[in-house]
Amino acid sequence: MAEELAKTSHCGRHHVGCVIVRDGKVLVSGVNGQVEGASDCAAIGGCLREINHIPSGTAAGFCNAVCAETRCVCEAARDGIALSGATVYCTHKPCIICMKNLAVVGVDTIYYKKGYPDRYSDAIAQYAGLKVVQVG
Repeated sequence: MAEELAKTSHCGRHHVGCVIVRDGKVLVSGVNGQVEGASDCAAIGGCLREINHIPSGTAAGFCNAVCAETRCVCEAARDGIALSGATVYCTHKPCIICMKNLAVVGVDTIYYKKGYPDRYSDAIAQYAGLKVVQVG
């Protein structure tokens, strides 16, 4: 499901999908992309990360898009859905910002398919006691 969702992302760099599940029930899902109502990168002259030569896995906050995992956490909060004890399935390993958000809301396990070169997210996961598993 996360991989199918990722196909709907409008990000020019990464197409990321995320699904958060508990007890076999999907609680929330989402993709990376612009904040609702904001212009996408093409409309503002290109990706800020590419224009400024920022390598993948660094300066996670320097982007016009919202990560799929953070979008899920925010939507769950908006809708009053508790994520404690949930399992996360995503197409890419969460960045440090997303890893912190997922730790704060109390998810237990994160499964991801593609690596992401953010060693600091690994440290956050370890400190928070999150089980993080690369699959496929």
